[in-house]
Amino acid sequence: MLIVGARGHAIEILQCLPHVAEADSLYFFDDVTPDLEPLVFGKYPVLRSLEQVPALFELDPAFVLGLGGGHLRQRLADKFRGLGGQLQSVVASSAQIGQHEVELGAGLNVMHHTFVANATRLGEGTLLNAGAAVHHNVVVGKYCEISPGVRLLGGCQLDDLVMVGANATVLPRLKIGAGAKIGAGAVVIQDVPAGATVVGVPGRIVRRPVSAD
Repeated sequence: MLIVGARGHAIEILQCLPHVAEADSLYFFDDVTPDLEPLVFGKYPVLRSLEQVPALFELDPAFVLGLGGGHLRQRLADKFRGLGGQLQSVVASSAQIGQHEVELGAGLNVMHHTFVANATRLGEGTLLNAGAAVHHNVVVGKYCEISPGVRLLGGCQLDDLVMVGANATVLPRLKIGAGAKIGAGAVVIQDVPAGATVVGVPGRIVRRPVSAD
């Protein structure tokens, strides 16, 4: 298996893959960080060039995303699929996932101590970070980043590429537009248009998308 990324979130992903981590066939990938050690934790090789990837995928095409940022995650998922990889999800052993009407897309990161209720949907490539909670009838779009401690309350809907900062809360039945950003600790009390930024308690929109007119 290949973990795309070799720092920060990638080494937390390793904690969610205990069986894979004991194997000799786990690799990391990072072609941007200078002066990176050739082995993560002195054990796991780091591939430094895309040219190395196809040969690995011939042996094992599985890869997971090990970094944050929805747009970056989406680009890298497409790139590594194009090299022959098969995007996999990571679901930590301590994650609590509902048993009924839960739809989980490909390429998720569902980290330790998360809660996903019955009747929910998580779109492809979404990162649900440690301690976050997704309550009943919540819909999360593709390649969203849900930071540690976030609470998405019943029936709220997040479009694609939404970023929700640590310990923020989105109140029930609200709609968050594509590409919106919710600041850390914010409490969202109204619908948020696509591309807007919300901060504070109660949450207020401090930046709106620039009109094309």
